Amino acid sequence: MGEAQPVANEELEKLKLEIKKLKRELKHKSKDNEILRMANEQAVHAQEFIQRENARQVFYTRQLLKTSPYLLILTDEKLFTVMTSDIYYQFGSCNRARIQAGVHLKEALDGIFPDEELEDFLEKCEKTLAGEFIESYLIQGDFFGQRQDLQVNVKSMKQDGVVIGLNIMFVDMTQVVDAKERAEAADIAKGNFLANMSHEIRTPMNAISGMAEFILRDSDDEAAKRHAAMIKSASRTLISIINDILDFSRIESGKMEIVEDDYKLSSLINDVAAMTRIRLQETQTELVLDIAPSLPENLTGDEVRVKQVLINILGNAVKFTKEGSITLRLRQEKLDEEHCRLIFSVKDTGIGIREEDQAKLFSSFSQVDTRRNRAIEGSGLGLAISRSLVEMMGGKIRVFSVYGEGTKFTFDIISRVKNWEGIGEIRKKAAPGAVKAFQASFRAPEAGILVVDDNEMNLDVAAGLLHPYSDNVTCVMSGAEAMVCFAGHDYDVIFIDHMMPVMDGVETMEKLRKMPGGKETVMIALTANALNGAKAEYTAAGFDDFLAKPVSPRILEEMLRKYLPSGKIIENGKENGEASKDAAGEKSAAGGVSGKQSEKEQETEGENEAVLSALRNIPELNVEKGLSYCLNDSAFYISTISKFVKRAKDHILDDQLKEEDWDNYLVTVHAVKGNLLTIGAEEVSREARELEFALREEKKDYVSEHHETFIKRYRALLKACRAALQP
Repeated sequence: MGEAQPVANEELEKLKLEIKKLKRELKHKSKDNEILRMANEQAVHAQEFIQRENARQVFYTRQLLKTSPYLLILTDEKLFTVMTSDIYYQFGSCNRARIQAGVHLKEALDGIFPDEELEDFLEKCEKTLAGEFIESYLIQGDFFGQRQDLQVNVKSMKQDGVVIGLNIMFVDMTQVVDAKERAEAADIAKGNFLANMSHEIRTPMNAISGMAEFILRDSDDEAAKRHAAMIKSASRTLISIINDILDFSRIESGKMEIVEDDYKLSSLINDVAAMTRIRLQETQTELVLDIAPSLPENLTGDEVRVKQVLINILGNAVKFTKEGSITLRLRQEKLDEEHCRLIFSVKDTGIGIREEDQAKLFSSFSQVDTRRNRAIEGSGLGLAISRSLVEMMGGKIRVFSVYGEGTKFTFDIISRVKNWEGIGEIRKKAAPGAVKAFQASFRAPEAGILVVDDNEMNLDVAAGLLHPYSDNVTCVMSGAEAMVCFAGHDYDVIFIDHMMPVMDGVETMEKLRKMPGGKETVMIALTANALNGAKAEYTAAGFDDFLAKPVSPRILEEMLRKYLPSGKIIENGKENGEASKDAAGEKSAAGGVSGKQSEKEQETEGENEAVLSALRNIPELNVEKGLSYCLNDSAFYISTISKFVKRAKDHILDDQLKEEDWDNYLVTVHAVKGNLLTIGAEEVSREARELEFALREEKKDYVSEHHETFIKRYRALLKACRAALQP
């Protein structure tokens, strides 16, 4: 018994320990159960939240599909429907149950879309499922029972990177398309209105300006002369405003382009300085030129637009500077071996601009400080146009001004440099002086040159311009004649007019290219339509280059020097000068004959001056411009005027209009336009150009309505020229 007691106690202790252990485990289990209970409650709450959220999402999705004005379709990867917006059920052939059960797109959309459009749409859906990106596109036709423009959007739906279906939306763009078409039509109407108004206003304004010029010339009444001068000044201002409005309209419509060509910087500065000095004649203001001599002389860019910006800014300075100075400063920053940044600045000592007004300085149709500047004329577009042009040429325009002290405008443009030869001392080049006749810098007596043009006057002018260079100039009036000449002679350069009847310039060039030696011969297009991108168009057609009419003697020489074989070019240098002196000496030694010739030459020169004086009295004629196209040679110019009169085409145009022979009318009016430009009748030429371009755009009614107006002006010019040519 004594031994059994310790054993029992030991067992009891073990049981106690086991009980404690079980209690601890029970406690842990109770905690675990509590955690599980809490987790279960949270899961229930989460499930309830998800159910509520799902129900909420389903509700909003249902509302979206129910109220959406667009046709929405979700499909699976086999193009079977999953759901659609409710608008479908108004026009589709399947009910909601069928759509949700899954109907192929072709069946679902059958009857809503034309078969051709539907097949194209299904093909795009298949491509999207295959991973190809399809841009939104527009389809036009009868949809949902009415004529509509629909934008189609097809996007893939992915899950874990795998395409599981498509999200398709059809958006009604009818109103947007209609609005766009109306806006485009309005823009076209605005352009036509501006062009027509320009024409209608210019015609009487030119007459007003011309009559004012007659009064200034013929009247002895000083008061009448003052009034006529005011009329002429006002008419010029109005024409300038019209030009600004037309330029601004072109910029707004995106039709203004930068046309790059080679030009000389000194010539640009010279022209701008001369025009500005004329405007400063009646003021106490001096024009100062600060031009760096190291600036490159030979550049490539849009000389006309650079001039326009400079003239706008300098003109603005002239308006607001009554005394003191206007300084034109020009520097350059070399960008690389072929480009530089030209940095212009115009600083004046004028009235200045208030700080609060500077922000609206470049706004359209605005003029700052209007109370103070009430007498200043202008459209308020010059600076707005200038900013747009500068930005189109890769630069920016800025203004700095102190009110009451003056203003400084700066702008920069990026220009291509032909070579880095410096411009030199510009003050000497820009000094006012007499216009000198253009002198050929070389001869190429052995060079063969062929000119093809159906217009006799153009051929005469071309022959006169080419005479100083070569003794082998051939002129023909058709493509067929050109082919005959080319077959029997070697030519280095062929100039071919574009607009010719029967066989035009492009066709002539193509046929000459196919003849032996044609591929190697330089062929240059002649055109009176030097429009934007003309050079690229003609070179793409197969020409080596193009030359605009009226032909500039300087540009013609540059082109001849570029394309004639260098071995045939003889520079006009010292040897030629000595030979000329020897020839002159021989003539002098001929005794009395030389004296008689001198008297005859003097008599002829006097007659020419009398004719030129009479021609200068014709308001429609810019004699100086015409002379520039004729080497500033008065005899050459008068001969050109004479041929212009003898070869008048007014009756031909009348007959072509009566017979509605529009093709030949186009060729004839194109030729007349070029002839008018060559003699300097720029405004009459512009009217011919409007007729030509109206016919190109099939606006025959415009031609019929405006033909008589043009013919009257053309005949008046012919009559005036005939009178001026009389001894």
